Amino acid sequence: MKLDINKIDLKCINENIYQILHDGVILKFWSPKILIPFGLENEYNKNIIKLELNNSNEEHIYFKKIIQHLENLIKKKLNLEDNDEFKSIIQTRKNNNQFIECKIKSMKNNLITTVEYEDTNNNYLKTLYDLPKQSYVKAQIEINGLWDYRTDKKDKNKIGLTVYITKIYVYK
Repeated sequence: MKLDINKIDLKCINENIYQILHDGVILKFWSPKILIPFGLENEYNKNIIKLELNNSNEEHIYFKKIIQHLENLIKKKLNLEDNDEFKSIIQTRKNNNQFIECKIKSMKNNLITTVEYEDTNNNYLKTLYDLPKQSYVKAQIEINGLWDYRTDKKDKNKIGLTVYITKIYVYK
């Protein structure tokens, strides 16, 4: 799929939340085989998974470029010139490791994100909660929203994308 700024629509869901559609559909794509160093985490009562980017892996570099291209299209669509306002979904840690932080999709406290293990014989009863640390996975990423908490006071203005993982395939 070729991303086109003219095909991106932002639909207001409520005061600060927008749905992002590209040519009428939610943006979904698969990650390359990627490390989840911490397994399933819970931050601020949200289940999240951090995908660690390897800057020497060509597939990871390409994946990162796709995400940065999408973020740049959204900034352009919103006429954002101040990069301090936009919070990238690619976060750099003190040791220069880069992560993509993704939420686990749920509805009415029921997890929608599905998980499948390559080794089905040893993992047939395991769920998302059993996701081991230091696992390699492929994850289906869904970028379906934008949050905008900018105000007239410029000191804490932020805007960013909402990213979910909808499917996970866990390698041995």
